Amino acid sequence: MLLAYLRQHAEELLARDPGVRLDAPDAVHQLRVSARRMRSALASFRKFVDADAANRLRDELQWLAGTVGGARDVEVMRARLADLAGSQPAALLLGPVLARIEGESDFRYRQAHDAGLVALDSERYLRLLDSLDAFLDAPPLTDRGRKTARKAVARRLARDVRRLQDAVRVAEDLDGAEASDVAALEAALHEVRKSAKRLRYAGEAAEPVLGKRASRLAASAERIQDTLGELQDTVVSRAHLLELAASAQAGGESAFSFGRLHALEEQRAAEARARFRRDWAKFLDAHA
Repeated sequence: MLLAYLRQHAEELLARDPGVRLDAPDAVHQLRVSARRMRSALASFRKFVDADAANRLRDELQWLAGTVGGARDVEVMRARLADLAGSQPAALLLGPVLARIEGESDFRYRQAHDAGLVALDSERYLRLLDSLDAFLDAPPLTDRGRKTARKAVARRLARDVRRLQDAVRVAEDLDGAEASDVAALEAALHEVRKSAKRLRYAGEAAEPVLGKRASRLAASAERIQDTLGELQDTVVSRAHLLELAASAQAGGESAFSFGRLHALEEQRAAEARARFRRDWAKFLDAHA
């Protein structure tokens, strides 16, 4: 199960490599998702394989996803802010708002994409591919990994459910505190998102063994991941809007419109936090 999942996404990663080099649409995103899925599966099912070998692969996959994926982050943020600004009445866009968003995004994208290409041309990347091949050709399975899979896989999946529940409890404690620190709450919810993503990928990997039970867990976790992904996008966009406002002001332009967009993103964040509470209630009802 684990090895089949890893092999599938190792092949997907290699298939996306040429597209990333050619700057093809969605190629960076798909390569990064493949790396993240493998890294997450190695974490969820690490008891099945040699810990040192799995940890080395996880570290290198994290490096690859972070370095190559930077261009995707810029791309997503550019589209988000351009759409938000474009939806506003022209009278409320004071100064070259769209031009500044596009100009700064283009600069950041070129930097990030160039860094990704350097990573793909590096010896480190080639060593990662060799390590993946070696891991799959001669899997360093533990005794537990050689036994009947069903019960062991179910236990690992249950562990990821508990991990998610623990992360939610931390966020709920912050959300319930008087004079709640919104930044701390959003940081805690980002940890919830990461736990949900791990559970989603573990559920996907476990589907051949656990069937519908695993697929339902994966779907519920994906819903939480998507909602909190929207929240995290607002965190990043708000920080970027503050930078754009400062740049506009330093250039003698009005910062009003960037402040307005920031307020709209604050509203989106509040809506995402409320939507997460509903998603979590549904998760508990479905998987209690």
